[in-house]
Amino acid sequence: MLLGEILLGRGLITKDQLDQGLRAQVGGMRRLGSILIGMKVISDENLTDALSEQLQLPVVKVEAECRDTVKAVLPRHLCRKYSVIPLSLESNNVLRLAMADPLDRGAIADVEHYTGHVVQPVLARLSDIDRAIPARVAFSRHDLFNPQVYRTVARAAIGAILVLLAVTGFLVYREVRTQRYGTVSRVGGSVIYKNHDLMIDVATDGSIYLSGRGAFANGYYGVRFENAAQLAAFVKGALRQFSTEQLEWLRWAFREKLKVAEPLVEAKGP
Repeated sequence: MLLGEILLGRGLITKDQLDQGLRAQVGGMRRLGSILIGMKVISDENLTDALSEQLQLPVVKVEAECRDTVKAVLPRHLCRKYSVIPLSLESNNVLRLAMADPLDRGAIADVEHYTGHVVQPVLARLSDIDRAIPARVAFSRHDLFNPQVYRTVARAAIGAILVLLAVTGFLVYREVRTQRYGTVSRVGGSVIYKNHDLMIDVATDGSIYLSGRGAFANGYYGVRFENAAQLAAFVKGALRQFSTEQLEWLRWAFREKLKVAEPLVEAKGP
């Protein structure tokens, strides 16, 4: 009997589920049992019991039959890839191999190519194989240098690079923004803007305190104004005391933060 017929006969799947699994199988190398497990309509235990009936094979006990003499025959990554584990070496170069799916000819061919042994497949439960791999299969350099590890390392490296680029981009953006617009802080009810040796302190009542050092002025100063318009008028009268960078920043502060309509005139040097 076919595997699907056995599963139907046991009432484990419906005809619609079987048809859907068969449609998914068309054009691919996947086994029907693996597809039905992926569809979550049967468990690996259900599949093992059905395969045992189909192939007339007993289900072996992996822990009881696994020999230490074969612990280095296959690397762990191949055992996990194909859900297999070597049990013993028999006469005439035969490797007895426990498999969750003894009909997986691709797995058998790859194991034979890797080991140079002729595979004699036997049926075992997937859960037993998974538990036995770390305990019964030796860890080797092949487990470090294989495509699965390369893909995992590559994904981790790409993720780290993307995070680094994002962090670097954010830091560069913040540095550029700080250089252009300065810093903004709040003390009590006041909002304080700082950049290019200048500070604008906007109080809650709308008064403004300008302090700092003009690029072409002597020493530091501080002046309080009743509103932003008075500050703008003061700056217009002292354009030559500020550097081009300071005037650009003041223009931004008037336009974006203080909402002063009239623009400042470009400074023409000291």
